[in-house]
Amino acid sequence: MDSLDATFRPVVASAASETVAAPSVGRGRINLSGIGRASWRMAKRWRRPLIPIAILLGSAVAYWTLTVTKPEVQREAKPEQVWAVDTVVAYRTDHQPTIQLLGTVAAGRWVDLRALVAGTVEEVSPVLNDGGVVREGELLMTIEPLDYELTVVETRAQLDEAKARLDEFRANVEAEEAKVALARQQLELRRRELARNQELFKKGAIAAPRLEQTQLTVAQEEQTFTAAENNWRAMEARVRQQEAVVERLGAALRKAETDLQRTRLVAPFDAFVGNVNAERGMRIGPSDRVATLSGATALEAQVTLPTDAYGRLASDGQGILGRPAEVVWNLGGTQLSYPAHVERVIDRIDTAAGGVGIYVRLDGNFVDAPLRPGAFVQVKMPDRTYQSVVQLPPTALHGEDRVYVINAENRLDIRTVQVVSRDGGAVYIGAGLEDGDKVVTTRFQEIGPGLKVSIRGEATSTEGGGSTSQSMEGGK
Repeated sequence: MDSLDATFRPVVASAASETVAAPSVGRGRINLSGIGRASWRMAKRWRRPLIPIAILLGSAVAYWTLTVTKPEVQREAKPEQVWAVDTVVAYRTDHQPTIQLLGTVAAGRWVDLRALVAGTVEEVSPVLNDGGVVREGELLMTIEPLDYELTVVETRAQLDEAKARLDEFRANVEAEEAKVALARQQLELRRRELARNQELFKKGAIAAPRLEQTQLTVAQEEQTFTAAENNWRAMEARVRQQEAVVERLGAALRKAETDLQRTRLVAPFDAFVGNVNAERGMRIGPSDRVATLSGATALEAQVTLPTDAYGRLASDGQGILGRPAEVVWNLGGTQLSYPAHVERVIDRIDTAAGGVGIYVRLDGNFVDAPLRPGAFVQVKMPDRTYQSVVQLPPTALHGEDRVYVINAENRLDIRTVQVVSRDGGAVYIGAGLEDGDKVVTTRFQEIGPGLKVSIRGEATSTEGGGSTSQSMEGGK
């Protein structure tokens, strides 16, 4: 601004000097001092927009000068990064993977224990409590037996009376049978006598009245025989009736004795106890549940076997049923393992489940074991045997069918492989790898083809300081 003032100052001064030097005129003459003031105002109006333009031009010149004259800095080349990885060496051999499934333990058999007779509870065993363990034949509860004991005594007495009457009827049958035999004998004698008299009458040896007397005697003997025979048959009918009475009373006695035995409620098998509803003095009936028993000798785990695994096992010659298995129960840091076998296949296949349900039965008695129905367990089963495959850890597989192999230049090559099977701790490769290939098992975000790597534990090679090494944790 001072420079512009200096620029315009001579002009203004010159105009002023001319104004002073000019002669003053009166009316009708030109006033030269007014012309000088107008020139000053015009110069001041043009000076304002020129100030920012001058500032911008000065800044541009200064930036250009600094840019042209700045010293040049030599950039240092960044070394190529080398990633430290873990590897496994591929080699082919025969493997039998393990199929790992998850399921829940259930009792192979269970029963709602009910009193089979009505009565008042007299005694309850200390083991009949929720969570209790009972053994087969162990007494659990007693119902007051007096009424049932009296029924047994009364029914037995009735049975003895019926048996005595039966013996009486059988003796009568024997007597009537003897009477029938005697009447038959007498009748035969009279008939032979009648036959002789008829021959004599024809010869005129006897008179007609004697023949008629003989005929009358035969008729009386026939009547006697018929009556005896009827009495014998009636007595036999009475015997059969009494035999039925004896049989009925015998059945009643057996029922009374059974009811008496049922006043003692015993465990039908080794079991775990739950849902107990029995107390001393309680009145219970046949419809009342006393407890629920879950069998301790037939525990099963129901699991779903994938469809492809089911097909492999069904066609390998060994079949599904009876195949050995192992049931593992994880308790925090403790694992309990139990031998088992495939007991049966579910009755129908649920396509929504994505597999076939099977029942794996645990071997042995679990009365004294900690395992209980409802436990969530892992079931391990041997798969079929695969010939000439490579076993890799799961971290080596990227996506569904890709692995990374270290080449001769310590760089990564990607390979497409054929996965023939998997289990919880390994994948099995059929094609795509050769013996001796170094397969990377470390996972990290930057992994890709051409990446330079070093095997962890080996010395990292650097050429002229042109490489750096970074360690990666496996599985990340």
